[in-house]
Amino acid sequence: MLPAVPNQLFQAGRIAIGGAFVADPQRAGERWVGPDASAVDGGVIGRAFGARDVALGVATIAAQSHGGGYRTLLAVGVFCDAVDCGATLLAGDRIPERARVLTAAVAAGAALNGLLLLARAGR
Repeated sequence: MLPAVPNQLFQAGRIAIGGAFVADPQRAGERWVGPDASAVDGGVIGRAFGARDVALGVATIAAQSHGGGYRTLLAVGVFCDAVDCGATLLAGDRIPERARVLTAAVAAGAALNGLLLLARAGR
């Protein structure tokens, strides 16, 4: 089986990325989707995405540490990451190619890592 990034490190990355979007959605968004990241909505979507990832990361770490709902939260994370990947690819040319490829790759990698963690959690 492929090696997975350990859950606490994986979720720390999710929390860091989410926190960057909450703190400064324009700057964080520029790295992911290009310079107009929050021009239309003032950063609402970026902050919402960021808050989701912070909450999901914190809850998943807590669930692993305390026993309840760990597999469910991993599955929710896989779903969110897969939707992030699909939505990014569906955006097509509305997102600069470099940002689209990077974002889709990170989201796909996160979904795969979540699946690996989920498979190991079932043992």
